[in-house]
Amino acid sequence: MPITSRFYYIRTFLLTTLSFSSQIYGQPIAGLIESSGNDYGSASFWEKVLVIIVLVLIGGIFAGLTLGLMGLDETNLHVLIESGTPDERENAKKVLRLLDRGKHWVLVTLLLSNVIVNETLPIVLHEVAGGGLQAVVISTALIVIFGEVIPQSICVRYGLAIGAKTAWMVLVLMYIMFPIAYPTARLLDYVLGESHGTVYKKAGLKSLVSLHQAVNPSDVDALTSDEVLIIGAVLDLRSKPVSQIMTPLENAFTLSTEDILDEKVVDEILSAGYSRIPIHTPENKINFVGMLLTKRLITYDPEDALPVKDLPISTLPETGPETSCLDILNFFQEGKSHMALVSSDPGGQSGALGVITLEDVIEELIGEEIIDETDVYVDVQNKIRVVRRQVPNRRDSRLQRLLTAHRRRPVIANGKTPPVRSNSTGANYGSYDNSHVVEPHMKPHAVVADAAASTSVQKEGNSETQPLLGNKD
Repeated sequence: MPITSRFYYIRTFLLTTLSFSSQIYGQPIAGLIESSGNDYGSASFWEKVLVIIVLVLIGGIFAGLTLGLMGLDETNLHVLIESGTPDERENAKKVLRLLDRGKHWVLVTLLLSNVIVNETLPIVLHEVAGGGLQAVVISTALIVIFGEVIPQSICVRYGLAIGAKTAWMVLVLMYIMFPIAYPTARLLDYVLGESHGTVYKKAGLKSLVSLHQAVNPSDVDALTSDEVLIIGAVLDLRSKPVSQIMTPLENAFTLSTEDILDEKVVDEILSAGYSRIPIHTPENKINFVGMLLTKRLITYDPEDALPVKDLPISTLPETGPETSCLDILNFFQEGKSHMALVSSDPGGQSGALGVITLEDVIEELIGEEIIDETDVYVDVQNKIRVVRRQVPNRRDSRLQRLLTAHRRRPVIANGKTPPVRSNSTGANYGSYDNSHVVEPHMKPHAVVADAAASTSVQKEGNSETQPLLGNKD
């Protein structure tokens, strides 16, 4: 083919394309409007323009409310009703009343209304712009910019306030669209289930709480690290068995029913600082028959040298190793006992594994160790010693010297010398000095009960020897 012929065909194709393009894009908008038969200066033209503006605004309201109301969680609304500001409480109540009628009903109503508006807009624009591509482009631009992006951006940030102000309008639309919207919403409820807000599981709650930890220490409304730790420990309390926090028997301080409570043994008991001591039979060290309350030694004279069995022995409840810490805490709250025996055969004569006290559960509850005045180890199993800060106190040092000097001195009451029993008792409680070294096997911190446990009322004749919490195999 000659070169001139090639250029001819190329030239013809380019001119045809440019001519067609000029017919579409080259004609001014005013010409298009005039060709449509509308006078843009007439009243009917501006009425149609006003209708277009109203449709764009209404469509934007529907689009913004769809995202704003559907983005509000019912759980968060209940939280705002309980702890929000007065304005937030009032707005949350209005929105919650609306959503309680049916979240899917609200959703279908808003979507249906938005679709009707968006489908009406190009029809009106067709009469104004003369139809064709320009009507589609103009309506798309108006819907995207003024009917979607801007309204949804505003409602995402201020969805609660805007939703409360327009709740009445949405409710009216819900009943106007009732014949179509309500059946559709019921179908969605049947297929997808009703929405009742976000309900967090324990793992989710722990993550949620940790996200609210204060970054700035001056923020008094945020959670501190200790509060986050305690809340997390409380959430784990039910799933943690007592076998994980109990003190094994080899680390517990126990006595036999035949042990003689002479001065040496009483000094060991008082020096160890226990408030409760498990008591076992002499022939079987894992067959426990009860516990001795240390406060019963207040009126006891070590010179009597009585066996343990001659003193009042309180009952020692038993539980299985799989009992949860929350269940054992609920039992301790009843006031029957603040110590329990963990046994693989609760109520039997064998199977004892360890002991658990109220202090053990409280330590798990707060997520930290509790160290009292007599503790030597923070963790007796790992042999982690207590590090105490030495604070000089002249008054305490003088008091200790006076107690040591008057260890065996009789106490005068009402001008009379008290009997030997009172004298010996005073000597026993003053016998603890710096020369006593508490051995590791004598002082597992987990067996030490707190002050509330040492003053709890112990009832005689109860049924605490029975298996605890139904863990009898």
